[in-house]
Amino acid sequence: MNYPSLLYTKESSCDKFDPTVFEDLKLTLLLSEEAINAMMTPCHPDDIPVRQELFRLLQSTKVREIFKKLAEIAETIHRLSGAYKAARCDNERNFIFVNLIGSVTSFYHHASELSGEGSLCGRFKDYFLRNSSTTEYKRLLAETDKLLLMNEKVRVNSFKMLGEDLYIRPEDDRPIVARLLKCAIDLGLKDSRETRDVSIKLDPRLINAIAAMNPIEFTAFKEFYNEFKGFFHKEIIAYRSELNFYLEISEIFDKVRSFGIPICWPKAAKEKKFSAQGLRDLSLLAKNERNIVPNDILFDAEEPFFYLTGANGGGKTTYLRSVGIAAVLFLTGCPIPCETAEIYPLNCVYTHFPRDERFEGEGRFADEENRVNEILRSHAGNSLVLLNETYSTTSEELALKLTAELAETIYDSGSMGIYITHQHGIGASKIPFLSVIIDESAENRRTYKIARYRGASGSYAFDILKKYNLTEKALKNRFPVQS
Repeated sequence: MNYPSLLYTKESSCDKFDPTVFEDLKLTLLLSEEAINAMMTPCHPDDIPVRQELFRLLQSTKVREIFKKLAEIAETIHRLSGAYKAARCDNERNFIFVNLIGSVTSFYHHASELSGEGSLCGRFKDYFLRNSSTTEYKRLLAETDKLLLMNEKVRVNSFKMLGEDLYIRPEDDRPIVARLLKCAIDLGLKDSRETRDVSIKLDPRLINAIAAMNPIEFTAFKEFYNEFKGFFHKEIIAYRSELNFYLEISEIFDKVRSFGIPICWPKAAKEKKFSAQGLRDLSLLAKNERNIVPNDILFDAEEPFFYLTGANGGGKTTYLRSVGIAAVLFLTGCPIPCETAEIYPLNCVYTHFPRDERFEGEGRFADEENRVNEILRSHAGNSLVLLNETYSTTSEELALKLTAELAETIYDSGSMGIYITHQHGIGASKIPFLSVIIDESAENRRTYKIARYRGASGSYAFDILKKYNLTEKALKNRFPVQS
């Protein structure tokens, strides 16, 4: 069954994010695995404003509550689907199938009640509203409601269902250990902190015995399964990660607003550009930071790539993360924490942050080379590449050579990015510099602000050429070579 996606209206041709991107940017501290799974592929450029539209709808309390209910039901469907697949006998399968279809019809009901229009939300609602109006579905729903009552009767009389498993229902719902513990405490014995689940999972033979005790009900479950087993399609489980993605991002930006941080819906730039004013590092919310220092970002076709230098602890990595997070959020249709932004729809984001535990056997330098080579094979000249002290584990002479080669390769490719480095001797590079700003009037106090460094060789002259549209690229555009 082709359920309409809440993420896409068009197939994306972008590269998937490597999972390490979310680790490097510390988004794993803010987002669940389900939400990250939904963000792994940047959306088609046309879907960026479409997702932004849905995020705006989620500012409505009513829409948000329906999404929460749908996410809860999708989680139940996921759990029951696993139990259904793992059923050890037909009677167990048929019993669980009734519960599973009950959750699916509940999902249909709440999806049909969703308010709000738009390409994604409207299409989602219309699909479930249309399919729940058919004669076949109405008959399924009537049978499901009837069998759920029979299902509950069997459950109450014979056993209980905890999660996806069936258990003997004791007269006292407290576990045996809990009852023994109470007796021990009543006798003055020391309280034990150890807890165990001592519920007894039903053996298939016992399930079949219970079915024999309830022949009318289990015959009805069997007939229901045989007639409607084709109705359940596991693809509906995908809504779990899609819904959690929207809910988690919305909740994060609720917190952003409560901290007084501005939020913007980035515009898609028509030419290669990455511009943001007052951008914050969203990952700092994981530390409950409120006073996050804003910075401005500007990449364009003339200056797509920068070195970033400065003292340790001055905010370089924070700046790098803020750029990367903004790009990931934009490419997945989310708002970003800044005042204004205009970003070109990139193909992907690649990161290379130091992390000792990643290499296996060959050594850290070999691991760095392998990861860099993978980025060079993948970035394709229309990506964002963020490098954090790459080649810092080898000799200074070799590191300087490799750093210059890598940075110039990316710069010439047209991909945008930043390279944090402590290597000296790169001042003569054609690549422009960013640097940490130090407040010299306050005993070199760190400001955590990053700005264009004018001291790098040639950078000021380049600014003059750019101002008067006399750069090499600008001249080539104005005076194309005749073939």
